Amino acid sequence: MITWRQLDAFANEYANKLGSPVSPRYLAGPGDPRHVTHALCAAGWSTPCDPLHPDIRMQSPDQQHELVFKPSAQYTRNWWTVHSGFGPSNWYAAFSGSTPVEIVAGLTDTLLLPEPEETVRENFTAILIGRGWEHTTDELGGHQIMSPDRTAMVEQRISPSMGRCGWEIEVARHRGPYGPEGLLWRGSLDIRTPGHVLGAVATALSDPAPVPRPRFAIDESPHLTVGREIVIGEQVVPAHQQRLAEARRHRPTTPPVAAKPAPNPPVVASPARGR
Repeated sequence: MITWRQLDAFANEYANKLGSPVSPRYLAGPGDPRHVTHALCAAGWSTPCDPLHPDIRMQSPDQQHELVFKPSAQYTRNWWTVHSGFGPSNWYAAFSGSTPVEIVAGLTDTLLLPEPEETVRENFTAILIGRGWEHTTDELGGHQIMSPDRTAMVEQRISPSMGRCGWEIEVARHRGPYGPEGLLWRGSLDIRTPGHVLGAVATALSDPAPVPRPRFAIDESPHLTVGREIVIGEQVVPAHQQRLAEARRHRPTTPPVAAKPAPNPPVVASPARGR
């Protein structure tokens, strides 16, 4: 559970902090990792890791999902990694250090909900197109989806040798004639990622609602819209408290029952050999 000391530390950090609402959110910069980790903890995820180590590992109550947050000196490396499931149905997703936490939370929040009983058709493309993103296909049937400001590219390639690959997201400050310039962050979603998870990521990626960022953490992208400066703590702290209250609603009321190991077969004594 989130302790009062942790909540007080969060509130005190934002008490008098100046900042602005910014949009689009995929250009907003990383934000506060506690937006993700506090919500998972409130929902009952455990932290089987050393609290004095900077890396964070969290596991869902049923131990079907794992989140690893591993900061690095390089923001382009994967800081966020999600592993899910076992066997042939397992999948993973990864996001680099500057990925806005609201987009990472789009994925992790959906893991708190019961999985749909019926298979959800992959609607990643449809969600982005519905919000004005430009969709094209190549000669092999791969997808390229570009944000209206042409700073975010979502792509699914088809390899002649490996077949259809997973989704790749790449966001830059602007896109020049030869590709992205001023890379901000990357994300990757495994080909086996369930459709409802893909849909949640697409929804979070293209959400037009502004997100708050502190004054000195706002990126300099020419495509970023920055609102009036305010004391963002007046918005951030109540929103965080409400977010944790919602996450607690998905906390299991009883601990999951661990699978019992199969009983060992009885030992049958070998017949004695005659001398």
